[in-house]
Amino acid sequence: MAAQRRAANLGLPGQGVRAGTPAAFYVAAPAAQKAVMRPRHWVLLALFMLIVVGPPAGYGWYLFTAAADLYESDAGFSSRTQAAASPFDFLGVMAGGSSSSSSDMDIVFEFIRSQELMNRVDAKLDLRKIYGKPRDDVLMRFDPQGSVEDLQTYWQSMVVPNFEKSTGLMTLTVWAFDPKDAQAIATEVLAQSTAMINELSKTAQADTTRYSQESLANSEARMAQAQQALTNFRIANGIVDPAQQVSGTAQVVNTLVQQLAEAQIDLDMLSGTVPATDPRLGQLNRRIAVIQSRMASEQAKVGGLADPGASNYAKLLTDYQNLTMEQDFAQKAYITALGAYDQAVNDAQHQTRYLATYLQPTLAQSSTAPQRVLRIVLTALGGLLTWLIGAMFYYALRDRR
Repeated sequence: MAAQRRAANLGLPGQGVRAGTPAAFYVAAPAAQKAVMRPRHWVLLALFMLIVVGPPAGYGWYLFTAAADLYESDAGFSSRTQAAASPFDFLGVMAGGSSSSSSDMDIVFEFIRSQELMNRVDAKLDLRKIYGKPRDDVLMRFDPQGSVEDLQTYWQSMVVPNFEKSTGLMTLTVWAFDPKDAQAIATEVLAQSTAMINELSKTAQADTTRYSQESLANSEARMAQAQQALTNFRIANGIVDPAQQVSGTAQVVNTLVQQLAEAQIDLDMLSGTVPATDPRLGQLNRRIAVIQSRMASEQAKVGGLADPGASNYAKLLTDYQNLTMEQDFAQKAYITALGAYDQAVNDAQHQTRYLATYLQPTLAQSSTAPQRVLRIVLTALGGLLTWLIGAMFYYALRDRR
């Protein structure tokens, strides 16, 4: 009986209870209350309309009623260097060389985004007028009264270079409110970039030639100075080559010494055997005097240098050797500098950097921006994610209480 009472209380058929008896029926549970909107639900709904529905609706209204169409012009180019074989390659290390620390295309990339290029294009095409055309599109048009810095920021959003380092190719994308304006801007950017590369090439060529020319001028001045110093030495000492001069004088003096010895011997042999009035004695004395005078004259030509023991003999030879060594070194340096200058001139004439255009600026036939439907969908998705994250965060905090 107890089991049957428990089963009846639980709304379950009891054991041994016959069908049709009151205990055989389930007991109905209380019905759930009807769902009603609570304040938090109204807040979440209001936030949903404000974050998820409102922005896409307002943005879509702007895109389809006021936003101006943008037309795209594309261009593609790359930097190339054309170099001819140099007839001075045999100079090798003597001529030297130079290399660039950065890629030409990296320079072009930064140049396209720079204020310098923007000012050049603005002077040719009047960017303020081009980008201020759609008067109804207050978000995308540029205010003609804006500053140069504002124009540069706007320029960087409308003119976008893309450099692929692996291939060395540059693609340029230009947007404008008129297809012809976009093409004109892309064409001018390409022309100014080409002019900039040519300026870099000419500057590099001028620098290389100038440095080589300065080195050549210094070598010429050094060689002339060495030659002048050697000439002054020869004029001051009255000799061309001290070593050769001493050697030649020594040979003459040695010959005179031999002749003097022979005359002395002849005089000694006659003395005492012939009278003092013998004319042969006078001739021998005269010959001896002449030889002695000639020896003194020859020795005077080198200022006493016939004697290697003289105090100024070693100094004079050392000074002369230093001057000749300086002259030889200056001549070799001049030859090296002359070869380097000739090679620099040849390189400047045969090496040319230029932009090779593989895609000329295109002329759009239809607008490519703004992508209205895609922007509305992305705005709605962004709002929905924001709303969901906020709702989940709220309920997570609520459940922790």
